[in-house]
Order: sequence, then structure tokens, then C-alpha cells
Amino acid sequence: MNTVLITGGAGFIGTHLMVRLAPSCRVSIIDNFHRDALRFLEGAKPLSVTVNECDVLDSSRLSAAMEGVDTVFHLAAIAGVSSYYAQPARTLEVNLLGTLNVVKAAVAAGVSRVVYLSSSEVYGSRAVRVTENTPASVGPVSDPRWVYAISKLAAEQSVMHLCQAAGVAYTIVRPFNIYGPGQVGEGAISNFCAAAAAGKPLVVYGDGTAVRAWCYISDFIDALVAVATAESGRHRMFNIGNPRSVETSVGLAQRVCRIAGGGQITWKDVQRAEIDVRLPCIDEARSLVGYEPRVELDEGIGKTLEWFRTNSNGGGQ
Repeated sequence: MNTVLITGGAGFIGTHLMVRLAPSCRVSIIDNFHRDALRFLEGAKPLSVTVNECDVLDSSRLSAAMEGVDTVFHLAAIAGVSSYYAQPARTLEVNLLGTLNVVKAAVAAGVSRVVYLSSSEVYGSRAVRVTENTPASVGPVSDPRWVYAISKLAAEQSVMHLCQAAGVAYTIVRPFNIYGPGQVGEGAISNFCAAAAAGKPLVVYGDGTAVRAWCYISDFIDALVAVATAESGRHRMFNIGNPRSVETSVGLAQRVCRIAGGGQITWKDVQRAEIDVRLPCIDEARSLVGYEPRVELDEGIGKTLEWFRTNSNGGGQ
């Protein structure tokens, strides 16, 4: 992996991946800057990275960005539950047609590998120790909540079969609730930490019993780079998360209040379909690339909270 293109490179995960790869690879990123985590890198150690403003729906500019690239990390997507409800058609268009554009451009440019970030949402509302072979599941198609999962499933198939037909290696990753400094989109930990840093109430939706396994960003990037570079990661799919860092949503709010030294919790009714539980089995990544998450939940929350205190205009809802 010498020359890398990251689509969605200005986002939360994209910027962390860029920082990790830039010292050892020639990195370029494309993004439409709908969400911009790059602005938080101002003043940091300069990185030799090429930044292009480009949308994955713009196939001609996308093709130009692929020239000379050997590995593509396709991260660009419409994400966040509020987006699914506000822009279901746009979610489908970007996540599916955008992925088709990326893969076709990558194949035409002769890249060696396409690494695609899918989603744990494809496992449905009750995902308990799911493996990569657990059947996918979605809720009622009339509920826009499932537009995202459906678009990600269709995009997975696009990546797999277009790459196979062209003889290009692919790796598909299903992330499970990634969090950490620089998160500019939606997420319970980022929302809670942003509220705590601003001295505002932490809002828990529903009865607070929804369960998630939370994975700190550095652990996720470790795993992502490992599966993307390993020979054993070719033509495979991986769940990446931290099955040890499990908490209910109200328990998570209480942790943030404790770590922050105080805070108030308020409640709101859920106005959308809820995911009851989402816990990964990561045995595939453990056995093939030796992945083991290292950052436990309290430590990760502490680092994230400190970032939001330093960057009071940061992410969250």
C-alpha cells in the first residue's frame, strides 16, 4: 500500500485514517465537506496530503482522483439517523450510486484493493454477538430508518461482485459504534460529551435500555489498517468493534456525568425505529490479523470529553 485515496477523508474516521497513513503512504482525500473534521487539525504537525473537494456522485472528477492510486478506502456516505429520516432518497443515492461510481472508477484505474466501510446496521434491531455470516436483517421498508442499512447491503454486493469480476481485491468492514475525538457526526458518546462540555443536559432517548458495544477510534483504525494490508484480508468481510465495552444508553450517560464530574440527564421519547442491542463477534479479525481492542470505555470517554472541552464548537448533534 503506497498510494492511497480516502473518499470521505474529511470526516471523523477519514481524518484519523489519514493521520495514521500519511507518514508511510502518499495519501489523497476527496470529500464534499458536508462534515468537516479536517478543520480541527489546524495547527497540528503538517501532513503531506492532497485534498480535493469532490462528491462521489461526480464520476468524472472521481475518475481523475483515482489516477496512480493502488488502494482505495471508500468511507464517503450519508450517515446519522436524522439524515435517514430527513433525506432517505439522498441516502440511497449517495450510498449506493456513489459506491458504484467509486468501484467502477477504481477498476478502470487499475487499483489493487478497494476497502469499503459498510455498517453494523445491516444486522437489524437485535444484533447479539453477530458474526460476518449472520443473516442480514432490516425492519419495515416503510420506515426510512432502514434506508441506510439497505443502501449499505446493496453497496456491499456492488463492491464484492464488481471487484471479483475485474480481478480486484476487496475488503469489507462493518464498524460497530466507533467514537472518539473529532467526531463531527451523530453518536451517543459524542452527543453526551458535547453536552457535558457545554454544561447542558444529556438527552437520553426512549427508556434508556438500548445496548451498544463502543469501539474507540484508535482501536478501529488499527483494525482497519490491519485488514486492509494483510493478505488474509483479501476478499473478506470483518466485524470491527469492542465487545468488552458494552453499556446501555442511560448507563452511558451516567458514565459521562461521572467522568465529567457532574451533569444532568433528561429524557425524550423516541420518534423513530430503535435498535435494541448491537454487539459484535470479532473472532474473524482476531484470528486473521490479531486484532484486539485496547481502549476501555471509561478511558475512551475521558479522552473524548477532554477533546470536546478543548473544541467547544465540535461535533455531536
